[in-house]
Amino acid sequence: MDTGKPYFDENGDLVIPFECAEHEYKYWKKEGRELHDILQELGASREVWERYTWEAFPENESGTE
Repeated sequence: MDTGKPYFDENGDLVIPFECAEHEYKYWKKEGRELHDILQELGASREVWERYTWEAFPENESGTE
């Protein structure tokens, strides 16, 4: 695992390492992306998604999970 990139730990917690040089992953900063975009990129499960955002969980093309 690249420790400089965001990931989900074994508990499903989003981890954005301090050494992550890409400020786009620091959603709390002005230059950061929206949290739901980061969750989608990382492939968050519905359970994890719902812990972090009120945005609708993205459905796949067939309309199911």
